[in-house]
Amino acid sequence: MNTEKMSLSDKIQNTVGPFATKVNNNIYLTSVRDAMLAYMPFTFIASIFLIIAFFPITQVTDFITMILGTENAFVWQSKLLYVNSATLAVGGLIVVISMAKSLADKLETNVLQCIITAVVSFLLLTPLDNIEGVDFLNITKISAQSMFLSILVGMFSTIIYKKIEERGIKIKLPESVPPAVAGPFESVIPSFIVVTTFFIIRLIIELLLKSDALTLINGTLGKPLTYLGGSIGGLVVVKIFEQFLWFFGLHGGSIIQAVMDPIHQVLEDQNKVASLAGAIPPNIISMSFRNHFASIGVVGAVIAILIVAKSRQYKEVGKISSVPYMFNIGEPALFGIPLMLNFLYFIPFIFSNAISTIVAYFVFAMGLVPLPTGLAQIPWTTPPIISGYFVTGSIRGSLLQIALIAITTVVWIPFVRMADKELYKDEKEIDSTGSDATVQEAEGIR
Repeated sequence: MNTEKMSLSDKIQNTVGPFATKVNNNIYLTSVRDAMLAYMPFTFIASIFLIIAFFPITQVTDFITMILGTENAFVWQSKLLYVNSATLAVGGLIVVISMAKSLADKLETNVLQCIITAVVSFLLLTPLDNIEGVDFLNITKISAQSMFLSILVGMFSTIIYKKIEERGIKIKLPESVPPAVAGPFESVIPSFIVVTTFFIIRLIIELLLKSDALTLINGTLGKPLTYLGGSIGGLVVVKIFEQFLWFFGLHGGSIIQAVMDPIHQVLEDQNKVASLAGAIPPNIISMSFRNHFASIGVVGAVIAILIVAKSRQYKEVGKISSVPYMFNIGEPALFGIPLMLNFLYFIPFIFSNAISTIVAYFVFAMGLVPLPTGLAQIPWTTPPIISGYFVTGSIRGSLLQIALIAITTVVWIPFVRMADKELYKDEKEIDSTGSDATVQEAEGIR
C-alpha cells in the first residue's frame, strides 16, 4: 500500500514539481514577489500610526485628545496621517522602485539608472489633474490603485533598458574616463529610449483610445484580476492549490504571493480609503482577510495534537510547534508531524484553510463581524485573536478567529487521533521489547 502511495506521490511530484520550479525560478514573477515584500514594511509602519489615530476603543481616542489638550481628535489625527501620505498613499511609487530594483539585480544591469528610468516612465504614464488651467499630480493616482501599472512599468522599463544595453547602444567614452563619470553618460541612450517608448505609449492611449494608462490598465487587467482574487471561489481555489503545493514539498506561499499579493493589496487599500472617509469597507476579501482569517486551518493540527496526543512523539511535536504557531509559523509542525507527503493528513491539510476561508467569508457577508478596515495592515505573523481585533476594530474579529480555530481543530482531531494511535502502539511495542531485553540481560548476568 505504501509503495502505491509513494508511486502516486512520485507521479504528482513529477507533474507539479517542474511547473512549480519554473514559477519559483521565473525572474519576473520572483521580482514581483520581492517588490511586494519590499513594500510590506511600509504598510506596517503606516498601520501603527493609523491604529493610534483611529483606535477601535473610543475612550482611548478621547483620552489622547484630553492629554494633548486639542480642540478635538481630528487635530492630532490629521498629523498622524502624514505618515500614511508618505507610505500607503504612494504605494504605486514605492512598488515601481522596488520592482525595477529587484529585476535589475536579477538581470545584472545598472540598478540605479533602471530605478530612476522606471520612476520617470511611471510618472510619465500617470495622468495629471487640472484645476483652473493648472496641472498637478493627484497623490491618489500613485497610491495602491496604480499597483498594476507600477509593476508593469517597473518590469518593462528595466527589460527594455537591459536589451538596449546588451546591444551596446550607448555613448562610448575613452577608457581613461573614470567609471563614476562614464556610467551616467553610458546610460543616457538606454534611458532616453525607454522614456521615449513610454512617451509614445502615452500619446497612443490619449489620442487613439481617449483614455490614460492608469484607467486602461485597471480596466483591462486590474478589474478581471481583482474580481478573480476578490471572489470567494477564486480564493478557495488559491488556498487549496497553495496547500497542495506545500503537501508535495513545494513552497506554496512564495508561488502564490507573486500573483495574489498585488491583487489583495489593492483591495486592502480600497478598504482603507473607505474607512478613512467614514464609509463601510467595500471588500470582504483583502490582504488582511487572506492573512488573518483564510490561513488559520493548519493551526487546528497543533491544537488537535495538544488535545488528543498520547504518543511521546506527538506530545513533543505539540510542545515545539505551539509557540511558533502562535505567530503563524508552521514549519515545526510541517516537518515534525510530518504533514508533507503524509497521505493520512491529505484531506485536512489540503482543505482546512479552504474551510476557514468559506466560514469567515459568510460570517463577514452576513454582517456578524465588521469587515477588515484596511487601517491595521499588520504582519501575517501577528498572533490570532490579537490580529482579529486590530484588523476589524472589533472584539468580534477575535471571536471569529477563535471559532475558526475550533472548527478546524474538530476537522483535524479524527486524523490526528488515528496517527497518534499508531505511534502510541509502536512506542508501547518498542518499550515492551526494550523491557524484555533488559530482563533477559539481567537473568544472563545472574
